[in-house]
Amino acid sequence: MNETRHEDTAEPRFEAAAGHRSRFLTGLVGGALIGTAAGVLFAPQINAVLRKVRRQLTDTAAGARDAAADTYRDATTRLGDAVDDLQQKGRGVYGTALSAVVRSAENVKERATDAQTELEHSAAHAARRKGVGRS
Repeated sequence: MNETRHEDTAEPRFEAAAGHRSRFLTGLVGGALIGTAAGVLFAPQINAVLRKVRRQLTDTAAGARDAAADTYRDATTRLGDAVDDLQQKGRGVYGTALSAVVRSAENVKERATDAQTELEHSAAHAARRKGVGRS
């Protein structure tokens, strides 16, 4: 008796499992077909949108590149102008300093010449005095 009951209960379970498998496979195949159909229908639209986005990104990148190049050129020009101004100012300061050094050197030379002349006069005067004092 027990064996008969066991066999009777096993068959309905197997049939129920087979029914679930069949529905699952039907759903899986149906979903795949619906997904494929949607992909085929919407693919041209998606490609058009992707092309548009790609074009926009390319245009934006080109605009950014051009703006960066313009900024670089402007900065280079301003920097070059600043360097030129600094060089001119440096030359002016150098010229002023050189003139001051030359004037100072001429003053030193003139004072040295005056001192040498005064020393020679003093030496000559002292020599005359010595010679006058002996006689």
